[in-house]
Amino acid sequence: MNASTSRFSLIGSSHLFGVIDQYVGKLPDNGFQRAWDTGVPATGALDLGGPPGWQGEFVLFNTPAAGPPPEVRDGMLYLPEQLGRVLGSVSADSRCIFSLMRGHEYAVASLVDDPAHADFSDAHGPSLVGRRWMSRADALAWVREFADPIVATVVALRQHFPRSHIVQVPPPPPIESEAHILAHPESFGALFAAYGIKPFEMRLRLYRLMTADLAARLQPYGIASLQPPPGALTPAGGLHEDFARGCLHGNHEYARLLGEQVKAYLNTLGAAHASV
Repeated sequence: MNASTSRFSLIGSSHLFGVIDQYVGKLPDNGFQRAWDTGVPATGALDLGGPPGWQGEFVLFNTPAAGPPPEVRDGMLYLPEQLGRVLGSVSADSRCIFSLMRGHEYAVASLVDDPAHADFSDAHGPSLVGRRWMSRADALAWVREFADPIVATVVALRQHFPRSHIVQVPPPPPIESEAHILAHPESFGALFAAYGIKPFEMRLRLYRLMTADLAARLQPYGIASLQPPPGALTPAGGLHEDFARGCLHGNHEYARLLGEQVKAYLNTLGAAHASV
């Protein structure tokens, strides 16, 4: 890479699949499976079609290969060495790193209608009729149980790359169409059969609470956060099924809109002369 070019990186696991489908295509040497089987991240060039002066890369890894989730306790970061090795797959000179890591922790909580049937109110509306009421404080504490590994992982990325711009890319919002979820249950079919799917209003409330709190907790570390691409959303704020992959992820069309967001963010950073 020459002096007139800055590097940016996207690192993630399954939430990176759509990006690779849209912008990279089939990985050589069975790259997806090899990364999953060996635990060694797959890396390669990522061309989003701009902006000028930037060169992209992707780092795709299997989440279990990064070891147990890191933790932030009492202001200290506890980092498994496996995650350190995964982060070492990102180019050391990357000026801006977009994290699509983790995010699966909230999958069961956000999809499956747990037996407690608890709901809470927020600025968008009251809890659903017939549901057990839960305070917002309790809801936040619950959400943080599955958001804490995301916070710690992105903070670890910040520690590993102290001079880079770090941007958290949240997982897509919940898919509004219950019919689409039932038709594409991934590994949740048995749970859906036993407990049902959590109502969309509740899933969206959980997502909004988690992503807002996540952004607020990362901001003091100098970590920015993106919002889901508006063009992929229904009027109610859920993920439109045309942009969904399975019951949790965004597809290549979602990735196309995400790519436009990445390019817009890179444009705000200016030319390569300010690179690390």
